[in-house]
Amino acid sequence: MENVSDLDQIVAQRVRELRAAKGFTLDQLASLSGVSRAMISRIERAEASATAVLLVKLGGALGVTLAALFEQDEPKREVVRRAADSPVRVDPETGYTRRNVAPRGASGTDVVEVMLPPGARVAYDNLVIVPAEQFVWVFEGVLTLETDGLATDLGPGDCRVMRLDHLLVFENRGKAPARYAVVLVPDGGRR
Repeated sequence: MENVSDLDQIVAQRVRELRAAKGFTLDQLASLSGVSRAMISRIERAEASATAVLLVKLGGALGVTLAALFEQDEPKREVVRRAADSPVRVDPETGYTRRNVAPRGASGTDVVEVMLPPGARVAYDNLVIVPAEQFVWVFEGVLTLETDGLATDLGPGDCRVMRLDHLLVFENRGKAPARYAVVLVPDGGRR
């Protein structure tokens, strides 16, 4: 398992590489993402452990998912990912924990295990450029999802699907952690 500073180094490298591949200056990426130039610079130097909300904004502007920012590109496709080899990150603002589950390069689908502490709330207020559908499948606790003005409580075994084109809020209003899986399917299966 990688520690937070290792992941911050990977995020720094990925943001620099993706920004260079797109030909964006720091100012251009700041304008597109809504993240300040100074913060992007700190992230690229691994001087800041950015929140998931900031990283989603950067990923959206760079055309990748949040999970893609936590991993280096692999030239070969993996077919098995061991739990011990999965990147785990604790969000510095909310304390929520996320672990990339799907093998790298498997299909473009992200599978992420998340633990949201009691009382925690994460609001993604940006429209994501990466076209995808998101499935949220709850294993333990109660998770409240709010999107497009509609709040839905999900308990163990419940699953909700949504597009990533509206404000999205994950909230744990309970007294126990909420553990769930997020599955991002590219293009949302639309034809």
